[in-house]
Amino acid sequence: MLEIKNVSKQYRGEDKLLCDAVSDVSLSMEDHRIYALVGESGCGKSTLSRLILGLESPSSGQILLDGKAISRKGAKRRKETAKAIQLVLQDGKSALDPHFTVYQAIAEPIRNLLHVPKEKERTRIFELLDRMGLPKETANKKTDELSGGQQKRVGIARALAISPRYIVFDESISGLDVILRKKILELLKSVQEEERCSYLFITHEIDAALYLADEIHVMQNGKLIESCRWNGNLDVFQNPYTKQLLQASHLI
Repeated sequence: MLEIKNVSKQYRGEDKLLCDAVSDVSLSMEDHRIYALVGESGCGKSTLSRLILGLESPSSGQILLDGKAISRKGAKRRKETAKAIQLVLQDGKSALDPHFTVYQAIAEPIRNLLHVPKEKERTRIFELLDRMGLPKETANKKTDELSGGQQKRVGIARALAISPRYIVFDESISGLDVILRKKILELLKSVQEEERCSYLFITHEIDAALYLADEIHVMQNGKLIESCRWNGNLDVFQNPYTKQLLQASHLI
């Protein structure tokens, strides 16, 4: 289980005063489920994702994986965290090294974290390409030769390569056209069912969260203001801000 316990993160602003990017957030993520974190830009969602990944340390509170504090201090702890939790970023292009082929991009986490035989690595990479709906020939292309949608798929394949328990998607469908967005959401849903991992799907688009997630958490000004198990009934949402998000997406 991944547990976020009363986590806050403060930064010092230009006026040298401390401000809360994340304030007293608590959230538990069980295995094999999809969680959505919804809120507008600047509400603290991405800061929380960096804390979960161990890229930054909380000012207070704890983030625990199976009861042990998440940390990237020391090579062993960094490796443990990276094997358990992977990240898919909003900008597929900037997340991939343009000098790498697609094969190299997907192989990199396998080689750094698993050290499996070459044949097993090759099998896994081509299995992932097939699952992402990418032809085998894609493996030999440079990542900057791909379309935006293909780069998104390679980013997802790269995160899946080591079979992590948790994947954080940080605004990973933002900027896609409606048709491609729907295809990526469908892909994420089917892959999660096959891989039996858990997602934290971070988005400002509540309709996408409702399509994908088992549990919805709404964030505003660094705080979690509403958390609901999603059962298909919009009446579960009571907070006025959540209702504003639903109205903005023409859902109510």
